[in-house]
Amino acid sequence: MVYQFIERTAIPAWGPQQSQPLIAAGTVAGAMDATFSNTSTLELFQLSSDDSDKSLESLSKVEANARFQRLAWSASSGPGVIAGGLENGDITVWDARKLLDHDDAPVVHTSSAHTGSVGGLEFNPFAPNLMASGSANGEVFIWDIVSDFKSYSPGPRSQRLDLVTDLCWNNQVQHILATASNSGSLVVWDLRSRREVISLGSVGAIGQGSSRPGISAAEWNPQSATQLVTASSDDSSPVVMLWDLRNAQAPSSTLAGGHQRGILSLSWCRKDSGLLLSSGKDNRTVCWNPESGAIVGELPPSSNWVYDVQWNQANPNLLSGASFDGRISLYSLSRESDSPVDDPFAPRASTPFAPSLSLKSPPKWLARPCGASFGFGGQLVHFNQTGPLVSISEFVSEPELAQQAQRLEDVLEGGRAAELCGERAQGGEREWQVLQILFEEDARDKLVRFLGFDKDQVKARIKDLVKPTTPIEEKKEAEEEEEENPFASSSADGDDFFDKPPPPQAVDDLAVAFSGAFRIYDKSKDIGSEDADGLITRAILLGDVEAAVTLCMEQELFADALILAPYGSPDLAARVQKEYFAKRAQQAAYVRLLHAIVSGDLSDIVSNADLSEWDEVLALLCTYAQGDQFSALCEALGQRLLREGEGGNAVVCFLASGNLDKVAGIWIEDKKDVRTLHELVERVAVFRSAVQFVDSGVEPFLLAPLYDCYVEYAGVLAAQGLFDIAAKYLDRVPADYQASAALPVLRNRLALTDITPWTVVPIGPIQQPIQPAQPVQPAQQPVQQLVQPPVQQQQQQQMYGAYPTAYPTTTMPAAQHYSTAQPAYPSGGFAPAYQQPGVFQPPPPQPLNPASIPTGFTPPPRRDDVPWNDPPMMAKAAKRPSQAVAKPSAIVSPFPNGRDTPPPAQMAQTVGPPRGGFVPNTGKSLPPPPPGFAPPSQPPVHPGFVPQPMQMQPGFVPQPMPAHQQQAPPQSMRGQIVSAPPPARPDAVASAAAIAAAAVPKAAGPKYPSGDRSHLPEEWKPTVAGLMGHLARAKQFAAPGQKRMVEDAERRLLALFDSMNCDEVKGKEKLVPLFEGVVQNIDARHFAAALNVQAEIMAVSPELTSSVVGVKHLVNVLKTLPM
Repeated sequence: MVYQFIERTAIPAWGPQQSQPLIAAGTVAGAMDATFSNTSTLELFQLSSDDSDKSLESLSKVEANARFQRLAWSASSGPGVIAGGLENGDITVWDARKLLDHDDAPVVHTSSAHTGSVGGLEFNPFAPNLMASGSANGEVFIWDIVSDFKSYSPGPRSQRLDLVTDLCWNNQVQHILATASNSGSLVVWDLRSRREVISLGSVGAIGQGSSRPGISAAEWNPQSATQLVTASSDDSSPVVMLWDLRNAQAPSSTLAGGHQRGILSLSWCRKDSGLLLSSGKDNRTVCWNPESGAIVGELPPSSNWVYDVQWNQANPNLLSGASFDGRISLYSLSRESDSPVDDPFAPRASTPFAPSLSLKSPPKWLARPCGASFGFGGQLVHFNQTGPLVSISEFVSEPELAQQAQRLEDVLEGGRAAELCGERAQGGEREWQVLQILFEEDARDKLVRFLGFDKDQVKARIKDLVKPTTPIEEKKEAEEEEEENPFASSSADGDDFFDKPPPPQAVDDLAVAFSGAFRIYDKSKDIGSEDADGLITRAILLGDVEAAVTLCMEQELFADALILAPYGSPDLAARVQKEYFAKRAQQAAYVRLLHAIVSGDLSDIVSNADLSEWDEVLALLCTYAQGDQFSALCEALGQRLLREGEGGNAVVCFLASGNLDKVAGIWIEDKKDVRTLHELVERVAVFRSAVQFVDSGVEPFLLAPLYDCYVEYAGVLAAQGLFDIAAKYLDRVPADYQASAALPVLRNRLALTDITPWTVVPIGPIQQPIQPAQPVQPAQQPVQQLVQPPVQQQQQQQMYGAYPTAYPTTTMPAAQHYSTAQPAYPSGGFAPAYQQPGVFQPPPPQPLNPASIPTGFTPPPRRDDVPWNDPPMMAKAAKRPSQAVAKPSAIVSPFPNGRDTPPPAQMAQTVGPPRGGFVPNTGKSLPPPPPGFAPPSQPPVHPGFVPQPMQMQPGFVPQPMPAHQQQAPPQSMRGQIVSAPPPARPDAVASAAAIAAAAVPKAAGPKYPSGDRSHLPEEWKPTVAGLMGHLARAKQFAAPGQKRMVEDAERRLLALFDSMNCDEVKGKEKLVPLFEGVVQNIDARHFAAALNVQAEIMAVSPELTSSVVGVKHLVNVLKTLPM
């Protein structure tokens, strides 16, 4: 539409500026305005941004010595220079910058080389310093404005030219120039060879004989170096002729029907070769499509001749038309609906009611030169202007992330999460160091050392503070060392044992202290004057233990009170402990710790300890917390730290407790981009592997934020083409989780891919029903036996009749189960009950994390190289008590709930598996039972007795457990650290293998070894050779994202070839032609037909479905490869 207009009868010329366009106007020759003025001026105008309907005001104005025939503007430097061809033959050049600055001397050069009026003037589009001009008598000059305006002729003067009416530079070849003349000829010059190369003659009108009308305008095709158009001002031939220099005998086409009278001006848009403007004596301005010859638009008609029309080549959205009605109209393009065009070149403001040049289709400069769009799975769809093709290619936007995700998946599948954790821990990050500790068997001890507490240093310091060891204590330590190897000899010669006298017996300190006569109390004192010691003695003599204890506590004789309390009422000891802690709580810091340890309630320490000592509290939990109590207390400590803003320390506590939802919640807060998202997923994956985390997958979803991260991460992996890995992360999201809108979309998209079959992995622990007892399997089975939940262990113990134990069968956490693989206590007053000879007793199942659980006393090592006449190995007999009456058991540790003792009753009643975390591995044996204790119906056990292994009859099958003894399946666990069970003894493995050999038949192997192709039948050889060739090509050229598919296809095809080699494929008469059809279709790249034949093979032979899927994967890879 019209932006502005200029009330001038002038020749316009657009400036080279794209933004804020400028236009120059020089007074046209051959016209007179209403004032009858003879002056000639050159003016500069700028388009206005307002909606004013007034004529534009000039920015600058300068007079010329004659009127203008042609005007041109070059962008040589800055605003450029303006050249005018005048009617007197002069050529004047002005500096546009000086004109804008109103300089007094804007003229750069003036020349009078031409002898007649200048009819053609234009700057070279490739070299703005070159200018061509033409005038009467066929004069054509080339000017160099940067070399003192030197001019030269393009060649000898052409005889076909008379008055030059127009000239134009070629838009593809910079040294080609065309000049038009009123003689009806057009001459093409080659400036490099400085000669005339070809001439064209206009075609005369019908009935005019051989006369040729003059050529008024000429323009080169912007896209083709050999095409140009010419027009004639003759009213009898108002046509535009399109010429192709490859055949210059006649025009290749003619554009007619647009004008009724002669054409005066042409302008071909350099941004779109499908837009050609023409104006003429019929007052019309028409826009043509030269390729089709159709009229695509027309400007509003003027009231007089339109002698000049121009595209703004810098901003083709603008054009101008000058007419003899005294106005230069400035237009823009629009659609046929007259709505504004979204064009970056268009000015902001316009006059909405003015006419415009309406086009049926948008011009090429508004079209996209190229386009691209991302598809699912790393597919990139793109096009460009090189041809009518749309290309689809693989694009990995995050190659580093894809590589890291693939490596993480390989590490997890290979069970090398601990190695990855060790690599990350070398960077010094505390969280990775704690994760590395979780993989260790003695995780609690190492966590204590990680927190900065060293047991050896404390022990050495205490040793420095206590009195030196007495000789009797040294003797006791020596005896303890000797008990570890009862047959060790201090001499290399064993015969000296009978020649030397026995060593002298050591003197007991207690015997020395209690030797000789003594007085119980002073009888001279009556009860009224008796002191505290006397009253305590009297109370003990009278059996009033409670009074004696009360007086001891009053006198703060706490040690005496604690010793006497067990001989009083059942609740006396508890009251003594309570009063002791009440009086001593404020006297020493460790007393409160003692109270928590003895009472078995560590929650007081967790809830009230100063948070600056959180590491001491965590070390205390690692030392004394049992089973699920450890996980709950670590979580409570982490919650306190989290409320105080100490998220880093809270993470350590949550990691120790196996609490994935809390840890993930803290880690998710640090997620910012794709890189941190991968780091989050990597940490969570390693943590799950360390604690063997099992997600319950039921509402309420505590891991909902983590599920959202899984969905986001799966989307990123799918965008890189890693469909199989993305599907695995979606499998970790429960099927009932609906909070993520992207989850169902992503699942449906992955389900449609043929990269890997979509399968839903069961969420939560797999609850297996209790099966009847099976026959004994080969010896390798116990070694590879999976770890079982505690409830299942109890079921198997009831099923098989597990060994009796010394303590009552109370339900305890998995961390406190005692190993029963070997006798737990030495003989002498107590021993486990063995079955009667001839009755089969299978070994009990392994407990959770057996490497981290105390296993009792270790029997002497078995030696296979013992000489045949050596005495048999036997356990050293324990010393029998000298008194017949059993006395209370000695206090072997000041803390009855320490690591060397079973958990207290309050902690032993914890039902169910531990919530998470890890269990300690102290390496110490269980405490012995009270002396003289033995189970009922126990056969006598003599010192030195070693039970022999029970014999088992071949084919014996244990009876299944009765239905009323079966327990409910185990509940889901939040996390456990599971270690492999210890290997079975060689003798047990050998005996089990020998027993199973007769009962288990040996499976028949393949006819020929895997990979052998020497026995391949002739009918299968073309199929195998063809598929192997295509498989090799796929392995060589497949994209990184298709590596897993190629590997799967190779595995399946090799299995198929092995079956063919062993001649195990049934129905060959039908399958051989089908397989050959698959190969032939792949050779011809008819992949759809190949997939159809593959489906037919599966229908004919369903047993080959698994192997033929490899053919499908191979075809899907090959169709993405180039020819």
